[in-house]
Amino acid sequence: MKNIIFNLSLILSLLCTLNCTAQNYHRQDPNADKFAGTWKWGSHINGLTLIMKKENDVQLLENGNDIFDLIIGFHKIYKNGVVTEDTTIFQDTNFIDKKRSIKGITDNNNPNLLVVFMPHKNKNIEIEILYIDSTHIKITDVRNTEGTRLILPGQTAPSSAIDIPNNIILTKQ
Repeated sequence: MKNIIFNLSLILSLLCTLNCTAQNYHRQDPNADKFAGTWKWGSHINGLTLIMKKENDVQLLENGNDIFDLIIGFHKIYKNGVVTEDTTIFQDTNFIDKKRSIKGITDNNNPNLLVVFMPHKNKNIEIEILYIDSTHIKITDVRNTEGTRLILPGQTAPSSAIDIPNNIILTKQ
């Protein structure tokens, strides 16, 4: 009986050791490399510039153990000849500097699809970007992300308009 209890205790201790230790998750993303670079569409009248770079081993949560390879980036939008948004001045910073306006990862089921999250007009939007070839990418979908928006009395609701059109092809510079 003592041997059964000892063996059972040993097995339970071993299982707890294997299952109870903190797991580190690393999402490697070799497909993201092809999206790195400076991409442009349009002109200085109506246009979009995306500067994207890949960073490896990014810890998204300060107290988390999980690390990711991801695309970070910066954007500039021209509308009617006026720059309406510009974060490209921070292009020499890294994820940890918190100056980026783009975070993206490739879709697990489609290595040629990059899903990007970025702020736009005081809201967050999600953009799907399709890799066409080494000099072209295509924005296939732009949408507001779901979420709660608190608008206090006297404040105006943010515009639901998005200045980034769907179905545009950007060229690598």
